Amino acid sequence: MSTGLPTEGRVDPPTPRTTEPSALRDIATLGVHETIVAAVEAGGWGDCGAWVFTLDEAITIDRVPALLPTLPMSCVEGLGPSDRFEVATRPVEEIWGLLFETASMGGMYSSGAQGAYGRLWAWKSIAGLSGSPMDASMDEVERRARKCTWFHFEADAEWFHNEIYDYGIAALSPDRRRIAVLAATDTD
Repeated sequence: MSTGLPTEGRVDPPTPRTTEPSALRDIATLGVHETIVAAVEAGGWGDCGAWVFTLDEAITIDRVPALLPTLPMSCVEGLGPSDRFEVATRPVEEIWGLLFETASMGGMYSSGAQGAYGRLWAWKSIAGLSGSPMDASMDEVERRARKCTWFHFEADAEWFHNEIYDYGIAALSPDRRRIAVLAATDTD
């Protein structure tokens, strides 16, 4: 399993970055949180977190990489202005593949949920990240997910142990006013 960032699609924000925290607040309900983390929990990974933020106005795609490390999320707490924060845009197929591997193969200490169930939990995570309704069909989830802009990130924040498997995923909605984030680490 490879959770590392690709070289193509890199959109790392310039350093030093601002340390001014964003005023946005996490609005993820318990149900949405559980849906977003479904693949990671099915894979038996060490820890995960999920957050959803609604912006007052649409944001351009090129501003997302600088916004992510300022959001009030435990996975970026303590990240300094020049600490490593790397991000790349990724096609939804690659994000789905990462979530499928997470759920079906598990991590270092788990054998995962296996094939069919791995697909189910990966789809659930994609649904939550893309903002699909809880009762959405697989076709509807796919349509919605393909309209989102997907980011994959890594950071040297304390939450990410950077020892085994760690990654962050962010989905920007088509209207560019909703950002959903999943962070996962297989270090307990």
